[in-house]
Order: sequence, then C-alpha cells, then structure tokens
Amino acid sequence: YSEISILTKNSDVYSFGVVLFELMSSKGAIFGSLEQHFHIVEWATSKIVRGDIESIIDPRIKGQHKMNYMWKVADIALACTARRSIERPNMYNVLKDLNEAMEMETGY
Repeated sequence: YSEISILTKNSDVYSFGVVLFELMSSKGAIFGSLEQHFHIVEWATSKIVRGDIESIIDPRIKGQHKMNYMWKVADIALACTARRSIERPNMYNVLKDLNEAMEMETGY
C-alpha cells in the first residue's frame, strides 16, 4: 500500500517550528547515531517542559541572546509543532510572536 501525505498550511507551520528548533540547537531534524537517534521536536519538547532550555541552546550562541528571547522562540517552536494541527498557530501569529521576541531582544 502507498501512504499519501497531504501538505497543508498547518504542516508548513510544523516544519517552521522544526527549523526554529534546528536554529536554536544547531542539530538536524533527526540526530544522533544509528543505534540511538532523536527527533528534534520530541527531544527539545522534553527538555523545555522540564524548564531546561539551556541544554537545547547551541553552546556557540549561549550568552549572546537574552533568555526571555530564547524562551519566547522556544514557545513559538513548541506551538508550531503541536501534535494536533488544529492547535498550531497560523503564520501571521507566528510572525507577530517572532516580532515580539525581537523586540525583547533588541528593545525596539
């Protein structure tokens, strides 16, 4: 049997959330070894819900951004990658939230 995937605006939003996690962590969507690999959404979500954002931030950018900015971006990525597509924001709201995050970061 063949599986057919239908791409929608909600799947685009999910993909965007994956990219946000990739940018924060410098890890690929799936990373690790053949024996033990991780999907970035599951990995990042498990850390964030425990309040551990530090361990998902790429060490090369740690300290370069305000933590409230990093939390805001993580919250946006979490919303974008919600399991149920109906719970994901639309891109207009994602952009609005990212602009708010930038204002936190830059003060503008």
